[in-house]
Amino acid sequence: LINNAGISQKVTVQDMTLEDITKVFNVNMFGLFLCTQAVLETMKDQEYGRIISLSSVSAKRGGGVFGGPHYSASKAAVLGFSKNLAREVALDGITVNCVAPGLVNTEIWKSLPEEDAKSVIDSIPMGRPGEVKEIAATIAFLASEEASYITGEEIDINGGSHMD
Repeated sequence: LINNAGISQKVTVQDMTLEDITKVFNVNMFGLFLCTQAVLETMKDQEYGRIISLSSVSAKRGGGVFGGPHYSASKAAVLGFSKNLAREVALDGITVNCVAPGLVNTEIWKSLPEEDAKSVIDSIPMGRPGEVKEIAATIAFLASEEASYITGEEIDINGGSHMD
């Protein structure tokens, strides 16, 4: 299972509504929960499974380029949920991991005004956004047999914009 759905909204805490935070959590956390719950019985029965969820650099550094505080909080919830689940299902042959991308070269990125884009790039030590294929390669690795002893981890893919 690859939990990849996510939405964002740039808004401050002061301007955020309960509807705003509910909408973001419904997709980013509750959707992930429902999809995960739907596959667990089958994975347990076959004594094998891989669950990979996309979090965000925003979860770890308290914000990013596009999202508000509710986005950061929802993606932090993904990390906590995934680590707990990894402990819960490890003996069932299921691994649970997260990928936490930073800025990725997507349509959203391309829509930024040039001045904002330059400011963001200047804050990334590698000086560029990530590419979708770089994120996909990491997910493919975590889904493979080569990653069979990795569980409860998060892999940061952010060009150095956040380092633990």
